[in-house]
Amino acid sequence: MSDFFGDKQYNDYFEKLNSRLDNEQKERPVLKPKTVKKKGLYKVIRLRRGFLALALILVFAVIVTAIATGNKNDEKLSLQSDETVTDKKEETVEKPKKVDYVADENTVKIPDSNDAKTAIVVRRSDGKIVAERNAHEKIYPASTLKIMTLLVAVENIIDLNDTFTMTYEITDPLFVADASVAGFLNGEKVTMRDLLYGMILPSGADGAMGLAVKIAGSEEAFVELMNKKVKEMGLENTHFTNVSGLHSEGNYSTAYDMAIITDYAYQNKLCREVLSTYQYTTQKTPQNPNGILLSSTLFSYMYGNEAETAEILGGKTGYVNEAGYCVCTFGKANESGEEYIAVTMGNSSKWPAFYGQIDLYKEFAK
Repeated sequence: MSDFFGDKQYNDYFEKLNSRLDNEQKERPVLKPKTVKKKGLYKVIRLRRGFLALALILVFAVIVTAIATGNKNDEKLSLQSDETVTDKKEETVEKPKKVDYVADENTVKIPDSNDAKTAIVVRRSDGKIVAERNAHEKIYPASTLKIMTLLVAVENIIDLNDTFTMTYEITDPLFVADASVAGFLNGEKVTMRDLLYGMILPSGADGAMGLAVKIAGSEEAFVELMNKKVKEMGLENTHFTNVSGLHSEGNYSTAYDMAIITDYAYQNKLCREVLSTYQYTTQKTPQNPNGILLSSTLFSYMYGNEAETAEILGGKTGYVNEAGYCVCTFGKANESGEEYIAVTMGNSSKWPAFYGQIDLYKEFAK
């Protein structure tokens, strides 16, 4: 009861209510069933053969008509069902605008107070690079790579309520690799929606792997979809070898390319929703009876409004030793309403990465 009544004690109230209902039931008069008198005379009508034949023909015609009408209704229902599936997919998959960023004489260098190896701030309305540092230098993206995993997954999911059964084959290697996980357990049936949030908010590699196997059959096949998307976006300095961002020599990108990937994800309603969420609870399952409370690694270290003149609306963090601390965000200036994307990669530690992002919005989101 506490879920619905705010932990208040209502035991006495419900006991009195049950007692009152019992008394009302006892006092209620018993209704006698009505008796139906049978008629003493039944007339039998003898049908002529011609009349009987005509009646049979009419009955046959009615049956044929009913079957034909039923088939048409079935066809109509089938068509409506197909249209519904299509509509669901169209709601999830949106055609993004082509993204390209340009620097000009007004583009400035990222301040030295931010120790990121490579960084960029872009204004979405005109694609202007407001500030940058080594924006085209290749670097390991760590878990910011999952933004691409998210985008490809959302573009290929038809039903968000479809489920994937988690296995030891997925979770055990992630445990050995000391990867971040959402906490899905062996044999647990997890919805596609929960896998998306589990992958992004706590940076769960188990969610990323579940999506890859469900959608493409294997991680390798899903990575092919990711690299195909890289080519579609025209990214020349990005390549992926896994879906989680665990270190691999073949996983590389740049601040410029990651900004474009973030921009494409921002344009997709569902991706933007997932990347903007602070907390989310997965559906209850036998393995997790209360669901799993997921918290965003981004918003666990900031509220988003510390920049004062702007608000950081969402994004994704990443860290492996080889990459340093990486953060991709999108936000909006309070006064002008201009939207920005900021990417910092290769920061020395956690707090310079987060405070560095806040400072970039303070200085450049106008």
